[in-house]
Amino acid sequence: MRRNQLTAATYKVISKKGYYNFTIKDIAKEAGLSTGLVHYYFKDKQELLFTLLKVMNANLKEFLNRGLMKSDDPQAKLLIFISQAFGLVKREKDYFYVLIDFWTQINHNERIRKANVKLYESYREEIGKILSEGVLAGKFAEMDVNYMSALIVSMVQGTIIQYVIDNNSFDYASYTERIKDQILNMVLRK
Repeated sequence: MRRNQLTAATYKVISKKGYYNFTIKDIAKEAGLSTGLVHYYFKDKQELLFTLLKVMNANLKEFLNRGLMKSDDPQAKLLIFISQAFGLVKREKDYFYVLIDFWTQINHNERIRKANVKLYESYREEIGKILSEGVLAGKFAEMDVNYMSALIVSMVQGTIIQYVIDNNSFDYASYTERIKDQILNMVLRK
């Protein structure tokens, strides 16, 4: 319970102050606890950050998987997955600010790099399962599933990152619909 409380407080603090500009005291204040209690549950700032990244990734995966359970149709699943990914910008905008801050650490912190690798592997794997299911069902064209999964993740994440960095650069809702159509055109059996 306390670990979850501290992890949630860390998320809030990092989304406001950034990866480099927060202290354990900031976390304790946000959680309404003592700094000693923070150190009781987390040996140092790095462990707290790594735990936060793991929790963020697990929550994201659970959210995406909940949506996928709503359909057995591969085309519908693909659209659900993409829609939910695009929808995270509105639902969890701070997630992307925190994630971008974590990316700055991938060359300096092996644990954080590995956690990011796992996150993107899980995106590609989930899309790959949907694509393979669609190919087997005859709804999707024959394809290199690994390549197409990487391409879809790139299209979705690239669009999200551009929007998070400069949300005035394009009409997000319009572009996400166009990208969904483009992805379907790439994968559907003609």
